[in-house]
Amino acid sequence: PKLAPAQHILSQYHAAYLDLQAALLGLSTENSDKPPAEGEWPVRKVYSHILGADIGFTAIIRYALECHRKGNWAPERMSDEDADRIVGMTDEEYEKLMDDSLENMQKFHRIFHPEIIQDLSQISDKELDLPSTFWEETRFPIRHRLHRYEAHYTQHIIQIDKTLVAIGQAPSESKRLIRKIYAALAEAEGKMIGAEKMDDEVIVATASSIKERTEEIRGLL
Repeated sequence: PKLAPAQHILSQYHAAYLDLQAALLGLSTENSDKPPAEGEWPVRKVYSHILGADIGFTAIIRYALECHRKGNWAPERMSDEDADRIVGMTDEEYEKLMDDSLENMQKFHRIFHPEIIQDLSQISDKELDLPSTFWEETRFPIRHRLHRYEAHYTQHIIQIDKTLVAIGQAPSESKRLIRKIYAALAEAEGKMIGAEKMDDEVIVATASSIKERTEEIRGLL
């Protein structure tokens, strides 16, 4: 089935998310906290920044959609109270998560990421062009906010790749191949975004098979 525009954008985001997870397979807690050079971010800090952006982007989009759908959108930024409500955590809980271990942030992300996909996959074509408010003076359309997920990942996955090389954790041949498997999984799962019931048994079977293999690999690493 052909993906709607919002679903296509989310499939790109999903591919970037899985690429990030593949890049970090087997990374120890010790190495996740090792900076590549004095004053530069270790992998855990970069991941914290990515996760924080995911939370922030999602809050902005959810709030804009909520207001537009109620017919009361205004260009002002959301209040702290609305932010806490939409994010589902207090500032203290958020800061604790951002300062947690890489493993615990990934555990949270594995639950939060599919929630984002499911929640935003039903955005209509018309809603993509509606304005939203973040920190900028420009009220960018929701379409722009959706594209920011994947663009932000691309920037920081490159940073993580460079960091891994700098700390002596460059990917082996096996890890490079595993990353290809994750890319295949992303492509198969991306085709199913927004589908409440997938009738194409071949796609479902392929995605399930790839997912099972990637889970086995993740467990081994």
